[in-house]
Amino acid sequence: LGYTDIDSIALKKMFLRRMFRLRPAVREHACNRLASQPLNDEYMALSIRRGDKVTEFELVSTVDPYIEKAEAAIQTHFGGRVPTFFVATDDCTVMEEFRQARPNWTFVSECDDVSEANGFVYKDMKYWTEEQTDAHFNKFITEMIGMASAKYWIGVSTTNVSYWIYFMRDARAHDDTYAFVDKKPGVLPW
Repeated sequence: LGYTDIDSIALKKMFLRRMFRLRPAVREHACNRLASQPLNDEYMALSIRRGDKVTEFELVSTVDPYIEKAEAAIQTHFGGRVPTFFVATDDCTVMEEFRQARPNWTFVSECDDVSEANGFVYKDMKYWTEEQTDAHFNKFITEMIGMASAKYWIGVSTTNVSYWIYFMRDARAHDDTYAFVDKKPGVLPW
């Protein structure tokens, strides 16, 4: 393929762009969902993972670190203008937390149409119907595209989703267009 003398991060980004494709119906569904949100090219995405991750890691338990990182990014990447925030989460209770913490900010999410109030718990999936499984993954794919497409993205390093989003982001998205709430600025989690 002609990929020589390329660092492993760039190679992974290229691989995802060349080889990973969503099925057209799934992609169209996700893009239609995102198009229904009041987003433009200048939005910020926030990724909050809770649920069963608590069994593996100490989780970020409040939205405060996200707010702090967002306030810094507003100054550095949005010229001081507060953008719309797209929130991707497995725990829809964070929406109320964000809205109470910053009532003048606009937060949108797939959570506004579905409920995963207690966070994603992998072992519960075996009890889901096919419709529940499809709904979960449609929400998840929509969130992945929404996070990858954001001008600025804030996540946490303790979930594989963050790795996917980092590699899915536009090839021109520099490493100063994301932050992890549990890491120092500019430090990749791997």
